[in-house]
Amino acid sequence: MSCHFARDGSPLAWGALTIFALLVFALRMAAHAAQFEVGAGIAHANTQGNGTWYQDGFQHTLQLAQPAVELGVTWRLTQRMDWHLDAVSLGRYSSDSWDTTDANYNGTDGCVGACLPQQHFQGSGRVWGIQALLSLHTRGAWRFGVEGGPFLYRETWRLDVPNWYPTALPSSVPSWFTSRTPDAGWIMGQTIPIATYRSRWAVGTVVGATLAHGPWTLALSYYADGVGFGGHVGGWPPLWRGQTVVMISRVFGGRQ
Repeated sequence: MSCHFARDGSPLAWGALTIFALLVFALRMAAHAAQFEVGAGIAHANTQGNGTWYQDGFQHTLQLAQPAVELGVTWRLTQRMDWHLDAVSLGRYSSDSWDTTDANYNGTDGCVGACLPQQHFQGSGRVWGIQALLSLHTRGAWRFGVEGGPFLYRETWRLDVPNWYPTALPSSVPSWFTSRTPDAGWIMGQTIPIATYRSRWAVGTVVGATLAHGPWTLALSYYADGVGFGGHVGGWPPLWRGQTVVMISRVFGGRQ
């Protein structure tokens, strides 16, 4: 597995923040129908796939299932339509793998030719943020529905490779890397320890299906949030590309 170097783009989408500000303002106008909601469930990360922070052909351990929680406010707009504004934590995910370089990996179960010395990749990161969802549902004692909307999230990804084996000299080494590299000599064939930490704000999406009865709701949702730090190509993507979440929530106050 190779290391990629890329500079960050803008960490915040100002246009998206403007949309969120307008959305919050609109929700405040419906404060007479406000209800608090609390939820808990399980999130399962969907990885970027074989070759991104682990290789199927070599030893690896992935931690992909984590508790998920939400806390927020919902507004009943009509008998068939609700708004939700929630803070959501989707947990911490990690990988621990022994890998060769991309060029030396055959993509399935081993090496192309002789195997180079394996490198020990240890990564971990978190996702949390704010979601604004529009929910459309049926009427009656049991209510079936669909929901979706934007997810303004914060993601982090830390990577440690105690025995990185450089196979090519990069044309330029970003300052965030060299400042964390004890040996910046870049001697071919020499293993060097590296560690880097990346974090950013980004905008993703949430879509899901719901089943509600009284104040309780069961939701199956997908969060698309693993954009990467500077994009997928050479931009240090996190282990995940999104999460599938099963959540049970309850509303308090106002109309059920």
